[in-house]
Amino acid sequence: MDTSETKRSLTPELIERLLAPEARVEMSPAYVRLMEIYCVVKAGGVATQIEVAKQLQQREQTALQKEIAALVHQPPMVSRIEALQQEMREVERSVSNRVVYLQSIDAVEEANVQHCLAMIDGYFANLGKTR
Repeated sequence: MDTSETKRSLTPELIERLLAPEARVEMSPAYVRLMEIYCVVKAGGVATQIEVAKQLQQREQTALQKEIAALVHQPPMVSRIEALQQEMREVERSVSNRVVYLQSIDAVEEANVQHCLAMIDGYFANLGKTR
């Protein structure tokens, strides 16, 4: 998603053009990036979402570690332990990828989307209305 065409390109003017009815049909990479950043901003912003992802990882890994500890002395459960360890690696990989993505959002883009929230919210409010 992080192409040179869309990287750091979400200015208020571009946001307004991307929300025009004729632009909606195209679903350009810039429009998709706008929608992704909009979702992040609506969910509290980049810093908040990074913290939430890290907290989720900690909770998931703690629960998995407890389950592994309860099974470690039960030889028939070796395959279950291996599966839980694999799940821990997947949680770590998933959260790491999410954090890398969130860190790729430029602070200026985040601020521009925040500044244009009313316009974007209005766009969504009017999507289903007839002309």
